[in-house]
Amino acid sequence: SEMTQASLSDGRAVGVSDSGAMSSQTEKSATAAPKVVGKRGTAAGFTLYEVSSRAWLYELKENYPDVKTVADVPDEVLDRIADQNVDMVWLQGAFKLGDFGLELDRTETSRNDAYRKALPDFSKEDVIGSPYAIVEYVVSDELGGDAAMKTFRKRCADRGMKLMLDFVPNHMAVDCVWASQPEAADFFVRKPNKDDGKGPWPADMYLPDGRAHGTDPYCGAWPDTAQLNYFNPELRKAQVANLKRVAALADAMRVDMAMLLLNKVHEDVWGRELHANGWKKPETEFWEDAIRDVRAEFPGTVFMAEVYWGLDAELAKLGFDYTYDKYLYDHLVSGHMDNLRGYICNRSEDFLRHSTHFVENHDEPRAMEEFGGPYRANAAAAISFLLPGLRLMFHQQWEGCARRLDVHLRRAAKFEPDEGTARYYDKLNSILAHDAFHNGNWSYVHAQHPTDGEHGGWRVVAWRMYTSEERFLVVVNYTDGDAAVRLQLPDAPGNGEISVEEFMSGKSYERDANEMRVRGLLVVLRAWGVQVFKY
Repeated sequence: SEMTQASLSDGRAVGVSDSGAMSSQTEKSATAAPKVVGKRGTAAGFTLYEVSSRAWLYELKENYPDVKTVADVPDEVLDRIADQNVDMVWLQGAFKLGDFGLELDRTETSRNDAYRKALPDFSKEDVIGSPYAIVEYVVSDELGGDAAMKTFRKRCADRGMKLMLDFVPNHMAVDCVWASQPEAADFFVRKPNKDDGKGPWPADMYLPDGRAHGTDPYCGAWPDTAQLNYFNPELRKAQVANLKRVAALADAMRVDMAMLLLNKVHEDVWGRELHANGWKKPETEFWEDAIRDVRAEFPGTVFMAEVYWGLDAELAKLGFDYTYDKYLYDHLVSGHMDNLRGYICNRSEDFLRHSTHFVENHDEPRAMEEFGGPYRANAAAAISFLLPGLRLMFHQQWEGCARRLDVHLRRAAKFEPDEGTARYYDKLNSILAHDAFHNGNWSYVHAQHPTDGEHGGWRVVAWRMYTSEERFLVVVNYTDGDAAVRLQLPDAPGNGEISVEEFMSGKSYERDANEMRVRGLLVVLRAWGVQVFKY
């Protein structure tokens, strides 16, 4: 991150990628049959396109003078997204913000230093405030309000795409609507008036009115936020009402730092204050009750959790459809092939189907920067997106953007699109349109050495995606050296020579079906090479 976690309302924990951490990641359990989320399939696999709403609108206004709100996004822009086989658009940071956080963001010295690093020519007007310090769940006037969002949703639906919006449950903006409502005073964690014998209450964690700032177990105060009290049943009811407001506007919601609401985590962070003020831990988990109540009124709502610390399985059991797979991302960044291969091949198909995979998003560095250029970045993307599950792609990722957009800013530094990466994503997204990558089954394929003298199998990860109608083999060499491997395909059809088509190169081959089943298909890949075979 460009800033320390302690200074941000949207601070993020960093996952770990060593093999020892994998034992804490247990299998997700699906709570319901996969639901249709777009025109191309089910939870087995679909593509989510994330775009920062206010920065996107600023970008569009620069190029299309008639654009005023999200209702005015040009047809050609939406068509371009839909043509890349996107199933859902995540319009990130769409809700109303307040003046308190904006003023803090524009005046705090360390934040300005971080802005300058991301955008050397930034001005005060470029600072638009954190999208994670929400005043109330109505769409920002900057974007055109709820009415414009409803129009945008319909225009997405006309193209077969659904809409996702944010829900930030842990905290609200310091100057949120509840701050001025006496009846909502106990919606917030508050500094106790009495001494509990454990030392002074940390002064930097509280506002002058006694409300605590938002935080998590590993951060200091997020000073533009006020922490909500999930031991208060009335707050829980109010937040379910907010969830329903979001569900009325969108088909899905991405829940920020969803694990912070688990009773054990909330108590770990705020138990001292809550118990001193007489609050007791609830008998039920908020998410189980809340998701049930929302779906009673909005039955098709899809919930995606941002989650870390190995708590994804717990959230899946409580009703979340998808949870972040930060472990896969961390293994891709690390590049340790034994850990990466071990992680992928030991996941169940059900786990992968309900995981969110990514190589960049608004929290992480740009893939071109993090992975050191297009070759490794694109190989990482192939691994992430050709697995089952939710494929999270970020705005300008397809063009190879290496300039990170700070969430507090309306623009990033200019960049030159990488034509090779654009062609790569055109191919990758066309492959992902096939039914096997939406409704298919998954099976890992262990690489075999082609001869006694060749030992390239350690460089490769591979798996099959298949339905009753089509079969694909995905092979990725995630190293900086060439590799030759054999991959057994027990479902290779027929006898004698059959046609094998490789989609990344567009080449076709004739190969013996029995040899493919017994000895395996011989595959040779260059460094960071990706091959996708249909057979």
